[in-house]
Amino acid sequence: MAHAARATVRPGPGASLDAVAADVGLSPPRLRALVRESVGIPLARLRQRGRLRGAVADLPGSSVAAAAAAAGFADQAHLTRTSRTLLGRTPASLGRAVPAPRDERPSDERPSPVSARG
Repeated sequence: MAHAARATVRPGPGASLDAVAADVGLSPPRLRALVRESVGIPLARLRQRGRLRGAVADLPGSSVAAAAAAAGFADQAHLTRTSRTLLGRTPASLGRAVPAPRDERPSDERPSPVSARG
């Protein structure tokens, strides 16, 4: 069940509910029921949270529109509505709150290596 729940929240062509259900040998309604029973939330909400998590992770290095598209949202407005509903914040405010990955920081913001004294 954990495999099916993880697979349904991953973006991409193989992540459709029908494809995941077929992969684990269940009908889509049965998969939805089992995920709700084992995880405690509806599968649709779980998928929505997974897409939101992916979009937020992309925000420091990309635009809100690009993060929305990469995570499987219909458009930037769809991501914004979902973010406000689930997190109470806009994607832009979340992007400012999350630091950019180390290799994307300007060189003046990178910590300088400490040299060992001998």
